[in-house]
Amino acid sequence: MQLTIFKRLSLGYGVFVILLIGLGVYVAVQLNRLNQLTWAVVMRDGETVRLAESLDSMAVSLARFEKKHLVTGDAAFFARFQEIRTRFLSSQLTMQNHLESDALRAILDDIGTLSTAYFALIDRERERMLGDGRRQPDIYHDRKAEVLDQIRLSLQTIMGEARQARDQKILRSSHISVTVIRVGIITIGIGGLIGLFVSFINARRINHAIQRLQLKTHDVANSRFSTLPPIESPPEIAALTRDFNRMCDRLQELNDMKEDFIYHVSHELRTPLTAIREASSMLLEGCFRERPDSQDQLLTIVKDECDRLIKSINRMLDLSRMEAQMMDYAFKAIAILPVVRSCILKLAPIAVAKEILLELTPNDALPKVHVDPDRLYQLLENLLGNALKFTEAGGKVCIALQPDIDNTGFLQVQISDTGCGIPQNALKTIFDKFRRIDSGQETERGTGLGLSIAKHIVMAHGGKIWATSQPGNGSVFCFTLPVV
Repeated sequence: MQLTIFKRLSLGYGVFVILLIGLGVYVAVQLNRLNQLTWAVVMRDGETVRLAESLDSMAVSLARFEKKHLVTGDAAFFARFQEIRTRFLSSQLTMQNHLESDALRAILDDIGTLSTAYFALIDRERERMLGDGRRQPDIYHDRKAEVLDQIRLSLQTIMGEARQARDQKILRSSHISVTVIRVGIITIGIGGLIGLFVSFINARRINHAIQRLQLKTHDVANSRFSTLPPIESPPEIAALTRDFNRMCDRLQELNDMKEDFIYHVSHELRTPLTAIREASSMLLEGCFRERPDSQDQLLTIVKDECDRLIKSINRMLDLSRMEAQMMDYAFKAIAILPVVRSCILKLAPIAVAKEILLELTPNDALPKVHVDPDRLYQLLENLLGNALKFTEAGGKVCIALQPDIDNTGFLQVQISDTGCGIPQNALKTIFDKFRRIDSGQETERGTGLGLSIAKHIVMAHGGKIWATSQPGNGSVFCFTLPVV
């Protein structure tokens, strides 16, 4: 399936846009992961390490102030011990919210149990010292040292795990950053290649087709109207090529029609002008001065040729006015049969001279028609004149009038002859101006305007005109007129 230029561009740039959107979504997702990892490093792992280090430092301070209090009995040292103790327990609770794994939470729970045991030993030793005023270090010293060592060891374990988790998250963040950069570069590269490929293919095909059209346009400008062969191109350019070929065909037809017109008009005008010139010259030279009947014949020739010139010019003027839709029509309701008979009577001498039977099939039940009588007469004269012109001696021309049988609102006139007929390929153009189908036989001169004028007259009345024919078996011309 050939894609249009719009679809080609939309598809190419759509793929590029989809790639950019996909890249944007991917980068957004990865940035969100980086944000989560950064938050976890700072707010969880980093805070866990800081709290563990703080608890370890506080454990050392607890042991130091506890020893100072037991040695000196100073209450200030014990107050300081209690302050650190409170902070130690609070930090344990804070750390509980920052640990991610259940294993670390279990270690923290063990630290809580050990710290409770440690503080219980301190409280018992202080109670005994306050009770009898004597210290017994051998009873609690080793146990306190052991518990404190276990607490610090557990804190070191938490710090190690937290640091390891932090380092792993930092490595993952670095890997994500590198991956995002690579994916971005690859995506932009692929998108750029797709854009270049689509642009190259579209530009190449469009430019190739336009160049051929440009060359052919130059040929048309030089009156060479050959058509373009099919071009592999988008549908718009293909449609333009088809229209261009139709234009070339039409221009060729117009050029042929122009040449035919020049030939026929020059022939149509030259012959009567030549006859008028020769007859005038003979009269001026005094030929046949003593033979008045011959002079009258020369004057008759001049008059007939002048009438022929005027008729030819009037036909061309009529066609020009009809094509410009400037022809005036005087429509009225009339009976068509008298007009047909009048036209037959005018052309009867031609039929008699050529020994052609001119037959009218009368029909008294014909309705009136809404026409311009003068233009109807001109229409019948053109069609009957053509039928007589192309019918050989001994032939037959028939005129048939058919009433409005099917209630279509139109009456049909049919003129048939037994002449040479019209080739099938010429039936579509027979009503074009300057078209003369001679069928290879010698015909009277004419401009080829009669059938074109007939078509314009029928169409101005709202009817239709057509022709059917078989070469060698005559032709049939039909037209319709609106009834009243």
